[in-house]
Parts: sequence; C-alpha cells; structure tokens
Amino acid sequence: MKIKFVSCWYRTSYGEYTDGLRSALERQFGSEIGVITSNCGCGDPAEIKGVFQNQRCEFLRFPHVHYYKSTNPVKYWLRTKASHLMYQERARRYLRLAGDADVLHFQQVLNAFGSAAAFGWLSLPARAARVITVHELDPHQLDLPESNLIYNRADRIFVHTADLRKKLVDLGVDSGRIDLVEHGIDIGPLPDGPRQGIIFYGGHTLHRGKGVDTLFQAMAQLKARLKENTPTLVIHGHYGDVTPEYGLQLAEETGITELVRWRNQIDAQETAEAYGKALLCVLPYTGSFAGWPAVNALTYGTPVIATRRAGLPEHLGEAAVWVPENDSQSLAEAILRLLTDERARQELVASGRTRAESLFGWDTIAAKTMASYKAALDHKRAGAGR
Repeated sequence: MKIKFVSCWYRTSYGEYTDGLRSALERQFGSEIGVITSNCGCGDPAEIKGVFQNQRCEFLRFPHVHYYKSTNPVKYWLRTKASHLMYQERARRYLRLAGDADVLHFQQVLNAFGSAAAFGWLSLPARAARVITVHELDPHQLDLPESNLIYNRADRIFVHTADLRKKLVDLGVDSGRIDLVEHGIDIGPLPDGPRQGIIFYGGHTLHRGKGVDTLFQAMAQLKARLKENTPTLVIHGHYGDVTPEYGLQLAEETGITELVRWRNQIDAQETAEAYGKALLCVLPYTGSFAGWPAVNALTYGTPVIATRRAGLPEHLGEAAVWVPENDSQSLAEAILRLLTDERARQELVASGRTRAESLFGWDTIAAKTMASYKAALDHKRAGAGR
C-alpha cells in the first residue's frame, strides 16, 4: 500500500501530528510515506522561516488569497470567488503530486490546507482512496454550511473529538464514514525528579477559547491566598516565539505578571522536559482542541485539571480532575486541592500513564489508522458514493 499525506509540514502541532503518524506507519508497515506540502499563508514564524519537520517532502509554492469577509457584498463575492479559484487550482496541483499512491490522506487545518483546498481536492477525480482528517472547521465552510456535503466524497473521515464528529453529522456528513482517531505521542520513560509549578498550552493562537482568562483569574485568587507560595505558571504554544500581547496584557490586568514564565514555541524535546518538571497541567478550554497537551501530560506524569471540552474527555478519560467552564473559583479550588494532596496527584499520574501507554502510543494510533485506510480502499473499490 502506497500512502501520501497532504499536510502542513512546519514545526507546528499539525506538523508534529503528521510526522508522528508518518514515522509510526513507516515503522510498522515498512514502506515510505510521502508528504505533499505547501506555503500555507498562516504567517506563523515557522512558515516564514521555512522550518520543516524535515526535508523529505514534495513542496508546492503557490499564491495565497486570505479569507475575506466584507459588508460590501460585491467585494465579498469577488474576494471569495478569487480565493476559491486559487484553492481549487492548488488542490489540482496537490493531486498531480499524488503519483501512484493508493491512499491520499489530507490533513485539514487552515489556509492552504483549509476547507476550500480540501473541498476542491475532494471534488476532483482521483485514482487513490481519499482520507481526510478534519482538525478544525474554518470560516469558509461555516459561512456556507451546504458546502460540507462534499465531505461525503471522501472514502474515510477522521476526527479527534466527539464534538467535531457531531458537528459534521449535523452538517449532513455521513456518520458511517467518520472515525474518531485520537492524537498520538511517542511514549518515553516516565520522568523522575522534583516537580513544581503549573503548565498550560496556548495552542496556535492564545485567546479566550483556551480558557486563559479563567486560568489567570484563578491564579490571582491563589496568589491572594498563598502569597509567596503561589506556584509559577509556564505557558507554551505554537503561536510563535514572541510572547502574545494579549497574554501580557491579561497577566498585568489580573496582577500575576511575576508568576508567568513564557516559554512560547518550544521544540518536542523541550516540551517533554517541561511537562516532566511540572507539578500540574491545567487546560480550562472552552473550544479549539487540547488533545495534544493532554497526551503530553498523561505520558510525562503530569496530573491534569480540565474542562469537558476540546477533545479532553476523549483523551483524558477518568485520568483528570474536571471543572466547569469559565469558573475561575472552581478552578482555583481544584488547583489548591491537588497542590496539597500528593496521594491524589500520584493516582492521576498512574492512571494517566496507563491510559497513554494503552491508547495513545503512535504505534497504536498507526494500527487504528491503517484499519481505516483498508476500509477506505474497500469503499473506493466498491465505487460507493461515486
């Protein structure tokens, strides 16, 4: 079976996902996985600097037209039409690079790998079975809900969360071809040594949907109670190596500037070390996706406090302390309880590590992915939905 990915290949969480899955598939099944990538238009420092996971890829450079929404209907139509035409041409070029692949796996994120490119890619004829992982929905498809019916031309669809699966079904996507495949991770040794402080992942954009405002308010409450014993807060994310102004301003407004340690965009090894040294991981997300930091915390023995959103229930199971959304007082109380209860922390560490080892190692995710590839090939050969 010859497999190729169409994916972001920069050093972002999307690139790390693709690289982890690619490596595991190659390790298990012995054949090289090709990667087709492109300049994506996100403006991320990794894209600007051309920082790839590695150089083994086929690179397509193509003009990018950003999503544009205007109150002027003529301008909106013209810009949207131009954007879609450009993405459709990009999709054609992705397919030209497919060669004799049996399975093409598109990682849908944003911009050059967003819905416009993905839908253009699915609308064209292809010899290969087509699988698409929908990491997130973008404004193009949300503005035109009926456009999502084109997902039904995919031979298999992957999502990371039950919430996203439900959204796709509500948009008319065939539930029978959607598989929930979790985020994977390389399972290294469980770190030992002293731990301190809290770690938080800010994603690709630091905003309210990550629950950072609730976390900062909770930290301010802890500061009022614990004084000089208040734990520090390490924040990292794939938003780049410059500290977001939003985060700096919010820290100042809540009076916790001196407690925050901004690590920003750190590499995989530094991420493992950071989680291995943290006493707690706090993920009070209300949207987006938090499976990646969740599996890092489970793997590296960091107890998690989280909300039941953003793929956290699917990845954490019962190996977490759950708190309500947008409730800084409940979050502060949960942090305080775990800070002072070593037995509870160790129980979470043990259950989390067991869960990571049994469910989220890349080899396990690769086997689950390969089963879906085989289902996609069967669907393609049967000519269903064509």
